[in-house]
Amino acid sequence: MKKISAKLIGLIVGGLMVLVSLLMFYQFHYPDTGTVKYICFTIYSVGIIISLIIFKNNNKEEKTFKEYFSEGFKVFIVVCLIMAIFTWIFYKMNPQIFDNMINEINKINALDPNKTPQEVIDNGEKIRNIRMPMTVAINTIIYMVIGALITLIGAGFLSQKKIH
Repeated sequence: MKKISAKLIGLIVGGLMVLVSLLMFYQFHYPDTGTVKYICFTIYSVGIIISLIIFKNNNKEEKTFKEYFSEGFKVFIVVCLIMAIFTWIFYKMNPQIFDNMINEINKINALDPNKTPQEVIDNGEKIRNIRMPMTVAINTIIYMVIGALITLIGAGFLSQKKIH
């Protein structure tokens, strides 16, 4: 049996996450957060675990925690890169998402008697300018933390020595 590489698993998992995100947003009209994110996190976690199990089963010799973590790391770094690029492209192609959010914030800020109409507009523009890099950065960090935790836990379990 040919060994499937961790990077290829990462590409498959990342592609599947992008596909699910697009399908649920455009076809089923789910918002870009909530259910869609949870499904993607599940796909991501399962993909990392599958890659670790495949790595364990490739040859029967004992592997170290470091080897398992390295294998999982390769998967989650590829997925993080795909999702960072996807997040940036997705929000560039759907500016209405940020526009609607900024309009809601502006409506709330307009009710504040301590803010002038110009302050409300300026605040909305500041949010518009930082929202894209902040969203990409936060999503990337979340995927990296989840990937590291799943890999850490999986590597810990799979690298345990068997007691006879």
